[in-house]
Amino acid sequence: MSPRLNWDTKIGIGVIILGIIILILTIGMPSVPLGIGPAVFPRIVGFSFIILGIILILQNINLKVVEKKVYSWENLKRILLITVLGFLYIFWVRYIGFLFLTPFLILSLLYLFDYKELVKGILISIGVTLVLYVLFYSIFKVPLPTFSLF
Repeated sequence: MSPRLNWDTKIGIGVIILGIIILILTIGMPSVPLGIGPAVFPRIVGFSFIILGIILILQNINLKVVEKKVYSWENLKRILLITVLGFLYIFWVRYIGFLFLTPFLILSLLYLFDYKELVKGILISIGVTLVLYVLFYSIFKVPLPTFSLF
């Protein structure tokens, strides 16, 4: 009996390949003698992709393939709404700022993914925003958009 590759297995293989490509692209990046160099974050992402791709493949080894309709009208509307939210976020973040706009984006995404607990959702969105801010602005020294009235 030959194993049948389902979508999760194919996606897992693709994620592993993407992780390997990311790692290969970081080979020529310069290293710094002290602190975090420019290759550290891409390497973390590359290794994470490889590990997550392996986990995705391993989860689907003994599963029976059940064909179901994934592309319903509700799912399509959700995907389009997430895409519109992403474009609106990219446009408005330069005016409203990262710290003010990102919690609303995360809370909206939580709601779209059927997370209905409002108080926990607000706390999660603020917490994730603060962690991302500290990680990118304070540790990686990436300038993030700030609020500007004009």
